[in-house]
Amino acid sequence: MGLIERFGRIADTYVSEKEQLLGAEEERRRVHTGHGFWPTEVLRDTIIFASIVMVIAFYSWIIPPPLHNAADPYAQAGFVFPDWYVLFSYGYLRWGEYLPQFDIPAGPIGEFFGQPIVSWNAGVWGAMITGIPVAILALPPFIIGKREKRGVEDPWFATAGAVYLAHVWFISVFSINIFLEMYGQNRSDYCWAGPHGTFFCGTQPPWTAEVFNAVPWILTGVFIFVLLYFSVRKFLIGPMGSRLTPVLGRQVAVGSLVATVLLCTITWPVYENGFWNQRGLGTMGFWEYQYDAKIDELDGIRGQPADTLIHVEKGPVWEDWEDECLPYEETNSLSVWETMEEGTTNSEWCVLPAKHFVNWGIFQPTRSQIVDFSGVNGHADTQTSRNIGANEIIYQGADDGSPISISESIQFEVEDLGISKVQTDIGCNFRTTVRNAGEHAQSLTLSDDAGQEIWSNSGSTCESGTIYLDSGRSYTISFTTNSEQVNDSVTMISDFSAVSYQPLLLKEDGTALIRSEVSLSDEELASLSVTNPTFQKNPKSLDAKLIYSMFIPCLGVGALVFMLLRSMARGYEWEMNKCYGCDLCDDACPVRLFNAGDKLNIIYNTWNNEDDGVPLYSCLTCTACTNACPQLVDYDSYIDIRRNLVVGGPPATEIPHTVLQAVLAAEAEEDADASFIPVEEYPLDSSIGYYPGCVDYIDQEMVFSHVNKGTMDLGDATTSAFTIFEEMGEEVTYLGRDFLKCCGHDQKWQGMSEVFEKLKAYNQKKLGESGIETLVTSCAECFRTFALDYELDDMKVMHTTEFLIENGFDMNLKSN
Repeated sequence: MGLIERFGRIADTYVSEKEQLLGAEEERRRVHTGHGFWPTEVLRDTIIFASIVMVIAFYSWIIPPPLHNAADPYAQAGFVFPDWYVLFSYGYLRWGEYLPQFDIPAGPIGEFFGQPIVSWNAGVWGAMITGIPVAILALPPFIIGKREKRGVEDPWFATAGAVYLAHVWFISVFSINIFLEMYGQNRSDYCWAGPHGTFFCGTQPPWTAEVFNAVPWILTGVFIFVLLYFSVRKFLIGPMGSRLTPVLGRQVAVGSLVATVLLCTITWPVYENGFWNQRGLGTMGFWEYQYDAKIDELDGIRGQPADTLIHVEKGPVWEDWEDECLPYEETNSLSVWETMEEGTTNSEWCVLPAKHFVNWGIFQPTRSQIVDFSGVNGHADTQTSRNIGANEIIYQGADDGSPISISESIQFEVEDLGISKVQTDIGCNFRTTVRNAGEHAQSLTLSDDAGQEIWSNSGSTCESGTIYLDSGRSYTISFTTNSEQVNDSVTMISDFSAVSYQPLLLKEDGTALIRSEVSLSDEELASLSVTNPTFQKNPKSLDAKLIYSMFIPCLGVGALVFMLLRSMARGYEWEMNKCYGCDLCDDACPVRLFNAGDKLNIIYNTWNNEDDGVPLYSCLTCTACTNACPQLVDYDSYIDIRRNLVVGGPPATEIPHTVLQAVLAAEAEEDADASFIPVEEYPLDSSIGYYPGCVDYIDQEMVFSHVNKGTMDLGDATTSAFTIFEEMGEEVTYLGRDFLKCCGHDQKWQGMSEVFEKLKAYNQKKLGESGIETLVTSCAECFRTFALDYELDDMKVMHTTEFLIENGFDMNLKSN
């Protein structure tokens, strides 16, 4: 903005201010245009009402409770559904199942009661942990003291309370995992075949389950965002200080938001799969050995999606799935038709391909590709020794009972269909037609194509096991059986096998591929394998999410509450709600001596949008009212609201001193530095400097005194101060407005942060170079700004009255 533009704005503001002052009535009249209630109270009631509505909607629409049949008084109790008010305790019991369980010796006391050990189990854990939230309810009176507080008065304490309530809510809702599992399956994209081939699907829209499932992770994102934002902001404040502008603050917020979204998106599978690599937060084993045992247990899961027979035109969703169900003519080679009962007409049934069932269950969570354990693809072929080496040996004892030994070896190949390590079952069976006849021993050995033994078993009992073999290699299985003390009346029946399981292959129509019907290369077969959508998905993911939701998401709720209270604390209505009109602030206000104010009408009238002619600028921000207030209302904080009237909007025509404001804003620019005398040329003959402020330079109370409050000349304060300095014999250097710029008090409190920082940087540098050790000022605003908002660590900032008292000036002197 050039000089002409600045002058035009100053002139326009001057004219408008003058017209407003000249048009003011002699008698002030209160024009009540405010609100009949405080915004804080409305906000509080709105939040409480919205919370009640949200809870009701949540339980009645998003996750409606299951409608059970009437209880049968003669039936055995099934799942016990706890009442809502003890769900949190039930959640702790659920968590206790995965905490360490151990026995504690009871010693002599246990022997006396016939209980030598005390079992520290899930019940003990649940009972002990339940007492923690209950005990917390008794703590607030001892923590917050005798006087109650509202949230905005103590945001940290209110945040802790919100975290506590969120913790109880999350553990209550996520503890009923049986119900949540039912709810998770009651979605329109989850289907199953019921009794008699009837096909069913859930009824809830999928997004409702997804939203409910995502709530803990969304709140985790909120917590991460708040943590990132405040951490980065605090880190930048150190080196940058006042250069951290609002624009940069918004950039930090946007950057934190982007980083949070990316982080939560990338780590979403960790939450969705039930924290597999984190031991399921204890649900897959609290200790390492328990986790390894759980992995071995899960490795034994062999369920797989299969082609399923569906009764034609039966079920509530038949019309939606009719086109996906394949008739007998197209699928008669599938083994599923062999399960049909005799006398059933094939035309009344159809096959729903296995591809649809892939997403309707948890299959083989330790494998990235679903393996065909049921053999529907026909990977194992004894004729070609493909993926199997097996035989049956039946023999009779010798006539004379002499020992018999039979050995057989079979070589087979394990195909490479995309799985590097192929699970293989190996073992043997042996029995005799006469019980306990003779003595027998078997030996089973598996070796690779290099002749190295991989697995072996020998002895009087055949054993079986599961191993993993490298694909694309040949192996030899050798079996030997020895029998003694048996004659020809006894028959020995034995068999041995090594079966390697390859991935499940589905055709283009989604049904199982039958290898005897096609001739495809290994690469083509591998391309038909099925990727496991439940790979590394914790079967107890609901319990894992319960444990997770007890801690992190509730912190997200706390972060939201803290941000809300923090934003409310920037306003002023929450402070005014504490006032009960004792008038102590009014009595303490020095401005009242001049304007005969009524209960700080400077504050109240402007907040309620009332105009009674009292300029807001007349507030000195001296904190006298706050010091006198028994409720500790921070009246000075209201000045911060001026920012909303200046930043981002038109000139602040409702705030006085806009002429002064425009002039001082212009001198803050670097091109105005030449108008001020440098340190080298300024007469600095004392270590004590006096800064007069702007009142003797240009001040509305002085210039327009004929239309305001009298003929007082505030510029006389400087002359009076130096008169007293001379009487005291103190050498004080006058730091005039040709040496220092404005302190920036008004700019700071009116939201002009950049102007204030420029003024501050200039004055602070110049004061540091001047050698001044004590800075004295008669202006209350300048004194506050230099003392609190500047970094003058090596300089003593004093008000004129302080300086006089400290130097022994007799305040009771009388003039002749």
